[in-house]
Amino acid sequence: MKKIHSSVLKVFFFVLIFSSLQSLFCQSKESIRSGAILHCWCWSFKTIEEKLPEIAEAGYTAIQTSPVNTCLVGEKGGLEIFGRNGGGKWYYHYQPTDWKIGNYQLGSRDDFISMCKKAHSLGIGVIVDVLPNHTTPDKSALSEDFVKACGGLEKLYHYNSRFSVQSDINRLQATTHSMGGLPDVNTENPLFQAYFMTFMNDVIDCGANGFRFDTAKHIGLPDDPLDPYAEKNNFWPLFTGKEGINGVYLHNASNLFLYGEVLQGENTREKDYAAFINVTASHYGASVRSQIKSQGLSAKHLTGWRNDAGEDKLVTWVESHDTYANAGESAKLTNWQIRKGWAVIAARKGGVPLFFSRPRGSEGVQFPGESKIGDAGNDEFKNPEVVALNYFKIFAKGLDERLFNADEEKTVLCIERGNKGMVLVNAGAKAYKIKCQTALKDGAYTDKAHGFIFKVKNGVLTGKVDAEKICVIY
Repeated sequence: MKKIHSSVLKVFFFVLIFSSLQSLFCQSKESIRSGAILHCWCWSFKTIEEKLPEIAEAGYTAIQTSPVNTCLVGEKGGLEIFGRNGGGKWYYHYQPTDWKIGNYQLGSRDDFISMCKKAHSLGIGVIVDVLPNHTTPDKSALSEDFVKACGGLEKLYHYNSRFSVQSDINRLQATTHSMGGLPDVNTENPLFQAYFMTFMNDVIDCGANGFRFDTAKHIGLPDDPLDPYAEKNNFWPLFTGKEGINGVYLHNASNLFLYGEVLQGENTREKDYAAFINVTASHYGASVRSQIKSQGLSAKHLTGWRNDAGEDKLVTWVESHDTYANAGESAKLTNWQIRKGWAVIAARKGGVPLFFSRPRGSEGVQFPGESKIGDAGNDEFKNPEVVALNYFKIFAKGLDERLFNADEEKTVLCIERGNKGMVLVNAGAKAYKIKCQTALKDGAYTDKAHGFIFKVKNGVLTGKVDAEKICVIY
């Protein structure tokens, strides 16, 4: 019998896994939750559609797009990710001028529909970034239809929008004042709610399976203090399908994967937001980045989630578009450091991990210049270690976890899942011969990322993890 080539086995395994996901979940919120999300930051709809076979083969269960709404063009337009002298900028995505699908940066409504159709054919869910909390500060660029439908400019914004947020501790400020120079929309205005509901339902009808709510912590919870222009804080009940506006409800609400950008701080109320949506684990992301910047990976410092919402309501990341493109504090991380962090969040039981696709170009540089808006990011999303971890996430769904260090120096982190599999990360500069107690069954295990062989005998795991390598066994 001829030996079967490893690439054939890989394709077979890929088809088997994703055929199972399609038949079981059909892009449901549970299928998305079972794996990893690829954040296709600044990719156009056509680029995403072109790359979807690679994304599926890399083991992602969902993609996240940049905002699909009509957005600010800017003085000179252009598609520079961070153009100077009036050129294009990535953050124009986040300056809505109307709530209609399609913009000059990402593509048309038809492009979006085509992308969603292709994604679904491959078992991939589609998450769309939406930002109801604010508009562009250039009010002259707003659509007349949009402003009129909301009752005019005065009713479009909160009364307190003329003030800037000075403290997130003060919930009235945090939820009704302007943030970052962006005027704060009166998300409690029934006219705005009806208009925005039409947009959300159109996005769902075109193929979206979930949403990320930008600046979610700046949209009031039902018991938060009221802006003088608001009658009740009912945004979250409406846009999670618990209530309707004028008899219209969010389509397919029970089957959508919904999460919000609830960046943690004082009085963030992440547990209360988690009653409606999944929330971002920003403090945990900071802990991961702190660890991966050194050669140590301490299990003690990586076990706790640092979030009151609980592990089943978290979206996790090593870096986000904000830590990369806004603050820039993660931009200098190397590809290896990102993979180290990905090993932690992808191997763990809790959280839904999101892989941020960086622009192409020099490693560890913010806006390296090779990519423009619309282009795919670099190839790290399909690095063999990342791919092996993505499949491990699917395989280990629901299994208990144990995090521990194999060495006293805490350079080798082990994440064991039940008695079925383990991820080993050697953050050090030297190879490490591992010998540790394990719940894995006796036998030989081939690492899915590099092909290294590990053995378990009488409850003891042995093998070698090369320097700065991730091994995935199950």
